[in-house]
Amino acid sequence: MTGCSAGRKRGMRAGAYFAMLGALVMALAVIAGAAGDHLVAVRVGGRALHIYDIANRFQIYHGLGLLLIGVLIRQYGRRRLLCAAGLLMVLGVLLFCGGLYLLVLTGYSFWAFFAPIGGTALIFSWLLLALGVWRASKTQGNGDADCNG
Repeated sequence: MTGCSAGRKRGMRAGAYFAMLGALVMALAVIAGAAGDHLVAVRVGGRALHIYDIANRFQIYHGLGLLLIGVLIRQYGRRRLLCAAGLLMVLGVLLFCGGLYLLVLTGYSFWAFFAPIGGTALIFSWLLLALGVWRASKTQGNGDADCNG
């Protein structure tokens, strides 16, 4: 197997992993949304439910973002910036959404500490994604660039 085809195969595998994570994040968002509507809404006030809805909405958006990253990695190959964007997005979902869910479910304000850290990770993930796509599209015609990331 040549270096380029091996690199392409790794890119397809990495793309599949991010797409799978995106689908998992989306499935969990649907579960969290249903739980929020049926279980959480009857136990918390309006402000807490609003925070829960923000976490759920961001989880959905970033699940779609992970699906997109998976597709882009399959298209452009395994690129460092695209993989970094995906990893930051996963971290951001865990910290931002997880922190807000835990804040609402436990009532402990300690969990709010993680939301800005996660939010920053989400912002940087989208910026890395934009830069990664821009760089990948500039070098797409160069066969070596697709393999060396």
